[in-house]
Amino acid sequence: MKTLLTTLQKAIAVCLLTSLVFAGSVGAQGIIPPDEPSDLNELPFIFNVDTDEIDWEDFTMFPFEGAGLVRLENPDQSGLNTTDFVIEYKKGGVGEGGQPWAGFFYHTDGVMEITDDAVFRLKVWSPRAGITMMLKFEMKEFPDVATPDMFVDIETANEWVQLEWDLSGVDQNTPWDRVVMIADLQGNAGDAGDMFTWYLDDFEFDNGTATSTGNEMEVPRSLTLEQNYPNPFNPTTNINFTIPQSGHTSLEVFDMLGQRVAVLVNETMSAGQHTATFDAANLSSGIYIYRLQSGNEVQTRKLTLVK
Repeated sequence: MKTLLTTLQKAIAVCLLTSLVFAGSVGAQGIIPPDEPSDLNELPFIFNVDTDEIDWEDFTMFPFEGAGLVRLENPDQSGLNTTDFVIEYKKGGVGEGGQPWAGFFYHTDGVMEITDDAVFRLKVWSPRAGITMMLKFEMKEFPDVATPDMFVDIETANEWVQLEWDLSGVDQNTPWDRVVMIADLQGNAGDAGDMFTWYLDDFEFDNGTATSTGNEMEVPRSLTLEQNYPNPFNPTTNINFTIPQSGHTSLEVFDMLGQRVAVLVNETMSAGQHTATFDAANLSSGIYIYRLQSGNEVQTRKLTLVK
């Protein structure tokens, strides 16, 4: 009898351990590159890692020279980025080793129309300050045709910051459709440890007017709700959103009990990008949910009011 109990206890322990292991891995999925870059699926000009519009288990990005990419739960849901999922980008020590230029690229679902007002934006969490993030554009069919390396400083560590590249000097006549990024290019190869791990979110190409392909303006393909800025805030913050087609649109704010505390938008709106301002002067500090609905599509995010 005692032997039987011992066996059962061991079996239960193994089951519990297995459950814990699987529970710890929920929310993380490796981004595996295809055998050839030409097999990459294209990504939109503007995307957030939370979106279900992208099949993240498919070929989305291509790490090179020892970089590793994983989509996982946001380890720091604070400040500028409280989204649920982000891209983890490790440099060096992945695969066969690494180089200082270990980075990644992805293909866009159209040609980037560069203007004098064009910018590229990205939210980054860095373990170190005083380094740079490099951006350049290429042609996926002719990758040797590329812009110069464009660098932006990461001046703050251990918190989310938004980087922005001025693209006014980029050749406006070349059909750019590949985005290349490398962190700390001037540094060493890294070891894929904590000091060589970055988190990325909210990729955005903005040509200063509206996203376009060729000579025709492109209507946004899906509903997009961006993280409010600033966040945390007191007492006002801005919320940018994009709707794919004209129609009735609502943007509302709720407390954590589900009670509506503000209606920011409740009207028929045209397709495109819009901004709403939320004034929370009469509300208490805390976390709130803002909800965007247009047609049958709904998106939500969290914001933090600190007084």
